[in-house]
Amino acid sequence: MPSLAYTDGVLALVCLWLLSRASLPLGVRIAAGTLGAAAVLGVLRFSGLYPIPQWHQFVSMLGACAAFPLLAVAVLWPNAAVARQLKFAAIFFIGLAALGLLAVGVAQKRVVVDALTVISVVAMLFSLARGGRWPTALTTALMLAGLLLFAAKATVVPALVPGDLLHIGVAIGLLGLGVSGLWSATPNIEAQEAQEAQEAQAHSA
Repeated sequence: MPSLAYTDGVLALVCLWLLSRASLPLGVRIAAGTLGAAAVLGVLRFSGLYPIPQWHQFVSMLGACAAFPLLAVAVLWPNAAVARQLKFAAIFFIGLAALGLLAVGVAQKRVVVDALTVISVVAMLFSLARGGRWPTALTTALMLAGLLLFAAKATVVPALVPGDLLHIGVAIGLLGLGVSGLWSATPNIEAQEAQEAQEAQAHSA
């Protein structure tokens, strides 16, 4: 079985772990779910179990143009409505997904989608470094390295192809964000709104 199937499997497991963590902002879990879906489709594709490249490429494109920017918003502005509330996260995700479809499917400009991904990860890296979160900044730097090595089609480890480096780098970066505690001290906006509504009803009664 190609190494891509194994490294996509590792990425899928990391995404599943993030997706299962209710303490993480909704935007982070949507991003993880999208990247995880692409990884699962990659496992099916590269293992030969269900090889439909078009599905894998489409969901990977969604991850590049929408999931990474959504993740960046959650890192830069942990309390933002886009990071915390389903309505705004969905609008943001669908808007960028539409942009990606236009760029890739209509204009044939894949570079636009790739640029969104790199800009998002660079923004996360600078934000984490500025905040003194050096361990998480390091794992995010490894994510960026995986993206750049893949874009350059570089082979720095003989047993691994550039796609493996991408999968491993993204998995390490997501794992670092998941254990960072970045969102542990931020309030749950939806829970606060529900509590305020209950209090308002109690006062009106």
